[in-house]
Amino acid sequence: MSGDELFALLVSIALGGIGWKLWIEGLLTLKPEFRRSSTRLLATVTPLLSAAIMFFVLRQWAAHDVRSSGVYTGFYLAMWFGWTGAMNFLLGIVGLSCRGDVLERGNPAAGLAVSGAMLGLTIAFAGGNIGDGPGWWVVIFSAGLASATMLGLWIAGDFLSRVADAVTIDRDVAAGWRTWGFFVGTGLILGRAVAGDWHSGGQTVVDFIAKGWWALVLWAIAVGLDVLLRPTPHKPAPNRLLCGLLPGLLYLAASVVVVLWQGTWR
Repeated sequence: MSGDELFALLVSIALGGIGWKLWIEGLLTLKPEFRRSSTRLLATVTPLLSAAIMFFVLRQWAAHDVRSSGVYTGFYLAMWFGWTGAMNFLLGIVGLSCRGDVLERGNPAAGLAVSGAMLGLTIAFAGGNIGDGPGWWVVIFSAGLASATMLGLWIAGDFLSRVADAVTIDRDVAAGWRTWGFFVGTGLILGRAVAGDWHSGGQTVVDFIAKGWWALVLWAIAVGLDVLLRPTPHKPAPNRLLCGLLPGLLYLAASVVVVLWQGTWR
């Protein structure tokens, strides 16, 4: 490994340690009275599933020198660890805290939202690893483009719909399912938009806009439904299936159709 790769590795490990610290501590040290089986299961399975997705993408579709080297596969897994650690910290700032909302308060709606966010960000980062490129910095550029767009859409959508309040304060499981579908769906679209062989930063942005604009369509639909279906004094708990799981699965299905329609990145 070169000097800059070693530097990136150390920074990734440090960011991952900081960003995942509260999540892991919550799983390991919280007293039984703070634990709820469903939220604890989500908080346990989500990182493992995210790591499995990242490993699969690296071994199947990353650059040839990554696929053929256990060292470089481990290097980019460490970068994923740091990336999601940093994003886990940012999610707490924008209204979704695994330690506070999910593990300490046992909020199932927040558990779904945080799980979806972590899976979506993993998929977006994985997309930045797909294809051949000159080094780790192109992964940061591509994945940063996808992840920043995803978080920006979430912040803008929350400003308009207050969906974070529905999830964390009202504990609306339907809103949690819709948020899960939104994050995973946008992760698929934006991750696909940055996937492919590297040519230049400008070309990456052009391709990202050409392929990723579908995320705006999903975002507009999600915001509209979040406003329409948010809890009210007359209906404090919207139907979990019709108002939550079904829309969330439709977001996911639509995103899969978009990705398949765009075809292979090669």
